[in-house]
Amino acid sequence: MQIITLLAGLLLLITPAQAEELDSIAAVVNNEAITCSEIKQDAETMLSQLRQSGSTFLPAVSELSQRSLDGRIVKTLQQQEARKLELSVSDEELGAAIKNVASSNNLSIEQLKEALKQQGMDFDEYRRNLREQILSNKLINMAVRSKIQVSEEAIQEYYRKYMADPKPRREAQIAQIFISLPAEPTPEQLTSTRQKVRLIRQQLLGGKDFGQMVAIYSEAPDRQQQGVMGWFMQGGVAQRFSSVLDMPVGQISEPIRSPSGFHIMKVMAERWKDPEATAESYDEVHARHILLKVPSFADDDTKTKIRLRAESIARDLQGSSDEAFAARAKEDSQGPSAANGGDLGWFKKGAMVPAFETAAFALKAGETSGIVESPFGFHIIRLVARRHIDPNSLEAHRDQIQQILNNVETQEQMPRWTASLRASADIEVRSCPGFANAQVLPQDPNDSDAAMEIRTTAELNATLASWKRAWEHQDAAAYFAHYSDQFKVPGQFPNLTAWKAARSKYITGKGFIRITIKDIKVTRLDETHARVEFTQQYQSDDASSSDLKLFLMEKTGNDWKITREMAAVPAA
Repeated sequence: MQIITLLAGLLLLITPAQAEELDSIAAVVNNEAITCSEIKQDAETMLSQLRQSGSTFLPAVSELSQRSLDGRIVKTLQQQEARKLELSVSDEELGAAIKNVASSNNLSIEQLKEALKQQGMDFDEYRRNLREQILSNKLINMAVRSKIQVSEEAIQEYYRKYMADPKPRREAQIAQIFISLPAEPTPEQLTSTRQKVRLIRQQLLGGKDFGQMVAIYSEAPDRQQQGVMGWFMQGGVAQRFSSVLDMPVGQISEPIRSPSGFHIMKVMAERWKDPEATAESYDEVHARHILLKVPSFADDDTKTKIRLRAESIARDLQGSSDEAFAARAKEDSQGPSAANGGDLGWFKKGAMVPAFETAAFALKAGETSGIVESPFGFHIIRLVARRHIDPNSLEAHRDQIQQILNNVETQEQMPRWTASLRASADIEVRSCPGFANAQVLPQDPNDSDAAMEIRTTAELNATLASWKRAWEHQDAAAYFAHYSDQFKVPGQFPNLTAWKAARSKYITGKGFIRITIKDIKVTRLDETHARVEFTQQYQSDDASSSDLKLFLMEKTGNDWKITREMAAVPAA
């Protein structure tokens, strides 16, 4: 039995001394705060899910915090976008979705509640998360899917290659680990990300569980489903991923580059789908309708008034044109198709409730019905056209093909759309006590010098990026957290406190700060010590400089700390 798994809230038992820590701000997204307690809660939930899955490889909460933060930022941006577009999820929609979940698992609502309880999920929290999921789907449909145009040539090509000559076809269930890249990555960012992806794949080949690695590293929304993207046939994924569909079950792909990042994919399962048995031809009709709803609580007088209004509209539209009917539907219809002039598209028998279906198929093209009563209310139906369909023809498969190709393009556009939301947003990332907002880096299953070099370089590049980010955000606490307690202060300062006071003048109180780092050279001295050289360009509202920097770094636990810092002005 599978039940939609959504993040459940954890009951955090805190003392007054902990309250300040949990109420700290992790990030501000367009003036909307994300708290450290939310990040910690999400990270603890992921850790709990890994434990429940039987994982023997349990990362620290601090390692999961970045995944939590990234997810919260994207979620906040999507919720803000939904509010701009005035999207919402009604109680009726939510109730229908819950009934569908229960029905698909052969459960009653009470049995669903009990099943969730056994999984440690609170039903109210489940409802909230399901509402958010439905809202996210609505947003994606409006902001991404609705803007995709599938060409007639693409539909015909898909039909010719995969459906014109029916034969058994393999479907593969695909899961992914996705590591994002900026829209225009620097060479350093590209190198660092490639190294990270390579190390993740090495761990997978070494036997690490794919689902657990998804939870720790993947940046795609499907990480909540252990990275599972769904079932796909050839033609159902972007061309760059098509080779994955030929892999055997259990195989892990090489890293695949896309415009938005790197993907590591795995075939989780396979199944073969036989061609549908040759069916008899059938009729389809294309109809519009106007719906006047009758509330469930309406008394006889109210229902009579609605019926009389429907009869009046039906009389007005007898003999009218299709354009006139569509215009009236936009004005008077109370159904979801009203905005499209009541257009229901093409449908065959069995797709509509019996009363509506009988009336629609009894009409001739261009005719308008009288009132038709159904459980939804009173309908006035106009038949636009009818046609006879060969079940093996392109027309019989057109809607299915269009949906498949739309899904393919949505796969391509989703990361770009998410990146555009982030690029246009004002996002300020801060630091949370107890863990660092740093890149999560994989541990190499091999101890070879080459692998250690790759891992060390990736870790130090991530630390340098975190140090730079703290400086640009003028977050003194996060900035100084990158320095070791044994940091050797320059000779002109009597102690570490004096040095921090002097350095604070350059990292706080500015209108803006921009730091550019390039020409990074990492030299690993031993397992816990390294030297990092780079060119640093500093610019603020009142100063600018360029320096050659040298950091001596020491690894303490999982973190690299600066033990010594030296600078020189580059030669002209």
